[in-house]
Amino acid sequence: MKPIAEIADEYERNLVPLRQRRDALREQAKAEPSAERRIRLWHRVGMLDGMIADGVSAIRAMRGDRRGK
Repeated sequence: MKPIAEIADEYERNLVPLRQRRDALREQAKAEPSAERRIRLWHRVGMLDGMIADGVSAIRAMRGDRRGK
């Protein structure tokens, strides 16, 4: 069984591609001329933001840091 610290490190590594994807979608949304497509892209950006925030919260919980956000 893996120690909590190792699991937290894995969670943190898994957030890197999510952040990269979110940033790429954000840039794509800014350049998108179609309003419908732009709205869908911003929706995906928001979903990824939520996933990232949940991951960061889980990492903090695993590491015992529940003081700040």
